[in-house]
Amino acid sequence: MRLRLDSYPIVDSEKVRYADLDSNAHVNNLALESMHENARALMNRHLIPDIYDIVARRLRLVTSQNAVHFLAEVHWPAVVQTGAGVGRIGRTSFVASTGLFVDGTCVGVCDTVLVLLDDNGPTPLPDNNRAAMQALMLG
Repeated sequence: MRLRLDSYPIVDSEKVRYADLDSNAHVNNLALESMHENARALMNRHLIPDIYDIVARRLRLVTSQNAVHFLAEVHWPAVVQTGAGVGRIGRTSFVASTGLFVDGTCVGVCDTVLVLLDDNGPTPLPDNNRAAMQALMLG
């Protein structure tokens, strides 16, 4: 399921840059992780609209755990399609699950545990945000 782009509720695309290559002419792992990160950020804005507004926000997300699996090499030039969805919902955290695809082939997946914080530490996910997360659960 995770290996198919159509299993992700949010889809976007990014062009591979020449600067993303390593000495073996592969897109390097940091560039690929950056694509996972951008896919997560796009999804987070759907889930908690003001999460990146440092003036208006009262809550913030922090990464507790990040597991990346590289499944295939990526070369330049290429367009990488990114997929994002919610893998699991906890009391104060959720798992952002992302996938990267080139020409329909999954080249990597990532699961990131994100914890919601207020000024006192971890805080329960509000009902409205929890509902938004449930709408973006992976199938």
